[in-house]
Amino acid sequence: MQHDLDRLKRRKSRMHKILGLSVLCIVIALIMVGMRTCSGQYSKPYNTNYQPMDTLRKQGATP
Repeated sequence: MQHDLDRLKRRKSRMHKILGLSVLCIVIALIMVGMRTCSGQYSKPYNTNYQPMDTLRKQGATP
C-alpha cells in the first residue's frame, strides 16, 4: 500500500514538473514571437530627423 502511494506521489510530482516546464516554454515562445512581430514593424528608423540636444541649443541661442 505504501509503495503504491509513493509511486503515485512520484508520478504526480513528475507530471507537475513536465507541465510546468511545458507552460514555461510556451510562454517564452509567445514572448519571442511577439517581440519578433513588433520589431518587424519598424523596418526603418522611426525618428529620422534626430539631432543631438546640444546642437539644437547652439542653433537656438544664436539669433
